[in-house]
Amino acid sequence: MVLKIRKATAADEPAVSHICLVTADAGKSAEELFQNKELPGLVYAVPYLHLSSAYRFVLVDINDENDQVQEEKVVGYVVGSTNCRAFEKDATENWWPKIQARYPHPPEDSKEQYTGAEWYYFDTIAQPPTTGQEVVDIYQAFLHINILKPYRGKGWGSKLIRTAAEEAKSEGGKGLWVGIDSKNDEGRKFYLAIGFERMESKEGEYYGLDVDKYLNR
Repeated sequence: MVLKIRKATAADEPAVSHICLVTADAGKSAEELFQNKELPGLVYAVPYLHLSSAYRFVLVDINDENDQVQEEKVVGYVVGSTNCRAFEKDATENWWPKIQARYPHPPEDSKEQYTGAEWYYFDTIAQPPTTGQEVVDIYQAFLHINILKPYRGKGWGSKLIRTAAEEAKSEGGKGLWVGIDSKNDEGRKFYLAIGFERMESKEGEYYGLDVDKYLNR
């Protein structure tokens, strides 16, 4: 077993979508919450594999035992953009219209047919949110990161964050931010432990990272 980080491609979509699903409930699996199991990935992971305004990397587990043909399994990812507003514009033009056509918002009188999680994603797809200006004023670059549970706690999360930090710095960024589910205690502890700091926002829970400080640690 050998782990490495490589650039992601559109061919990684099934694996990335699955990882997003099994970490979508505040870091735990959300499989039981969705009839349409691609919904979390379509919002928070898959668009980054296709849009030119995004960066995309995956963590892969390579099995090359007994000199057999190498088999590669995607076990984590970090995706995002070095320019939040450019990404939002790109997604508005090139991503959301086709997803809205695939998943038109169900009528209100059918709400009881869906879980609360599904309804949240229908709302999000119908009216994609934009990041608060108070966050973007501090850092333009941002990330989404997820790793399958068996591969956590081994330092690869920090390495994926480093990859994102290098992307931000290469575009002149001073830092990057991440938004988390307020119920995700494990994620919060991870971000604080590696140097993220709480950012003021009325719209959610955000943490920012000074990339120079992080890369020079």
